[in-house]
Amino acid sequence: MAQSGSVPDGFTLAASGDMIGPYVTMKGINDGGFEQVASLLRDADLAYANQEGAIFDLSTFPGYPSAETGGGYPVSPSAVAGDIRVMGIGVVSKANNHAIDWGMQGLVATLKALGGAGVVQAGAGIGDAQARAPGYVRTPKGTAALVSTASTFPPASTAGPAVTRQGATSSPRPGISPLNVKHIRLVTKDQFEALRKIAGPVGYAAGARGDELRIGDQYFRASPAEGTTVEADPSDKAAVLASIREARKKARFVLFSIHAHETAGDEDDIPPVDFEPMALHRANEAPSPDDPRPAAFLPQLFHEATDAGADAVVRTGPHVLNGIEVHNGKPIFYGLGSLFLSFHGVRGYTAPSGQRKNFPDEWFETVVPVCTYERGRVKEIWLHPMTIESSTTNTDGFPHPADPKHAGRILERVKKMSSKYGTTVSIEGGIGVICP
Repeated sequence: MAQSGSVPDGFTLAASGDMIGPYVTMKGINDGGFEQVASLLRDADLAYANQEGAIFDLSTFPGYPSAETGGGYPVSPSAVAGDIRVMGIGVVSKANNHAIDWGMQGLVATLKALGGAGVVQAGAGIGDAQARAPGYVRTPKGTAALVSTASTFPPASTAGPAVTRQGATSSPRPGISPLNVKHIRLVTKDQFEALRKIAGPVGYAAGARGDELRIGDQYFRASPAEGTTVEADPSDKAAVLASIREARKKARFVLFSIHAHETAGDEDDIPPVDFEPMALHRANEAPSPDDPRPAAFLPQLFHEATDAGADAVVRTGPHVLNGIEVHNGKPIFYGLGSLFLSFHGVRGYTAPSGQRKNFPDEWFETVVPVCTYERGRVKEIWLHPMTIESSTTNTDGFPHPADPKHAGRILERVKKMSSKYGTTVSIEGGIGVICP
């Protein structure tokens, strides 16, 4: 187990969720509520968010939109990179399902924009070595590090090594640090045997003991009870933990983040249109990210990450809040929702197939936790409740401090979900407080 005590006393971390937007520069916007949020981030020694989408000026972008995306083509003007730094966020994760919406050129342009603005990123890079590597950032209390990966991403997103052919060597492939996972449908023994017969030659034996059946990209395993489980690739997991150990040797504070939509649920969050076959397939393969129960591989990974040296863990991806666990003095945030969520005032999305997803109110509610450390462990966590504006103005998608009614509802929900991890959340003056 990694040695604790390297975190300076009084070190503060302000964590937040997904930045889906903003799609306009924040310069010149006079918004007192948002300024309060930015002040929380600036006052921390380290402030983190997951930056989704691309950052470049589309009018001069020489690349192309990718055929394979994370669900759209979010892109912000290059000035937004500087805005992120001005609002206090010094480090972002780029391992997520939107990393290559605009192809590898779009990712490279985004990394250039962030770097030029002084925003450190981790989870993406030119080649697999860069993508796996920790991102290091200077703070008032010493060097901090971020290690980032994603388990939810289009397959073409993964970074790769250089390739040598005919005496010449290519450049490494830009992309993200992947944590590949396997979605396994659990079926009864009788169902398993029936599937084996039905699949015939298109079914392949899989699993470490040959106890699974693979049909296309779907895995089936005989089990006493039906359900769905998700398992992480052992080699990817080992690489991520090795990066955390590397960061532990060089940094006073280590943050680990993962972009993971996977949950323990069995139902898709987009209802099917009539009896669309693909919708039924997705119900087995892609459970709703709104389900509050994390996929089985996540708690184990988070415990191993803190044991390897992470001082905090943040999961992004689900658009809703989740519970908070404190494992051996290290906070684990199972879901912080979004920091920005800009859909131009529209609270819904229509997929190309015609399926309609209506966004619940919970998508527009979040917290910004501020963690204070002492003797290498988290001493207290203050949870600042926020609501996210949904409008057609230039502050669409911006976070603001929640009013008392919303604040109470948000904190009670976090309190209930955190209790499942043995965490006590008290509510004091509209702020959630955790004192492990």
